[in-house]
Amino acid sequence: MAKNPYLAIFRSGANSLHPHAVAKLERQNFDYALSHFADNEPYADGAVFVDRQKGPKWPGLEQTILRHWKTIERYRYVWLPDDDLLCEPDLVSRMFAITSDLALDLAQPALTHDSYFTHPITLRHPAFQVRFTNFVEIMAPVLATPFLARIVPTLRSNLSGYGLDALWPRMSRLGKVAIIDDTPLKHTRPLGAENYKFNRESGVPAYIEDWLVAATSFIEAPADFHINFGGLLQSGDPIVIGAAVVQIEPLLRALLASLGSGPVDALALTRYLANHLNYCTGGEFGRARYSRDMVRVVLNQTLAPMGIKFPEPAQRSAAPAAAAA
Repeated sequence: MAKNPYLAIFRSGANSLHPHAVAKLERQNFDYALSHFADNEPYADGAVFVDRQKGPKWPGLEQTILRHWKTIERYRYVWLPDDDLLCEPDLVSRMFAITSDLALDLAQPALTHDSYFTHPITLRHPAFQVRFTNFVEIMAPVLATPFLARIVPTLRSNLSGYGLDALWPRMSRLGKVAIIDDTPLKHTRPLGAENYKFNRESGVPAYIEDWLVAATSFIEAPADFHINFGGLLQSGDPIVIGAAVVQIEPLLRALLASLGSGPVDALALTRYLANHLNYCTGGEFGRARYSRDMVRVVLNQTLAPMGIKFPEPAQRSAAPAAAAA
């Protein structure tokens, strides 16, 4: 039997920061293991296992997971963080607890504002405790173990991981995918430098891998069409995007309050906020297949067992634009 209900598997290298995350491990609710790609002898005090797998991150993790599946499947959730993430152990435990309490399939901790980052949606939004999204970045995903079993076949042929963070949320459902703002961590190094050398050696650029994933899985959305469908504010109040101006306005205000004075430049912030307006007015194709009021309906269905209810708006105004029939 597993000592704890949760497992962190670090893809660790010679300069891995995982010792910070597993400090005072006896006080935490998670165990840890290593999928180690470097030649050095890693720090592994108290590790459940150490699996040596050279090469790119995702094929290496796939082999580690397959080799140790009998151990991994005993845990309720598994976290797959990169080795350049600076973590507070207590926040890792809280991340696991929140993910489990909300019965999520797929989640990630938000990034601190002094992190290296690519996507504004992944940065900590201080107005929120948690946000229900269509995106979780692959640098630090936490997955329910049955969901991990579903995504393992997507790892084998993808060296960079490009495209996986667009695919995985579509293998779940609205309300089961989230970014957790209450448990932020710091990304300490520029993105991708070490792993992308395998793409150069293979002759397959990372963007081609992204195209292959998108073409294979019918993904037409732009790579940065990221949406916060709703969330829990710091007050505990639920907030949802909805169809009416009266609904999207509070959400946009909360997003702007969270990032307006942060590290996101004006152009990127404008595009990020505009994604939400574009979604309300028809989505990336300009035509909405369903009323955006269905977001509240589905979130309520998904999160009702957790006692979370997204109320109907107190008043309604005209939608930003009429959706096509």
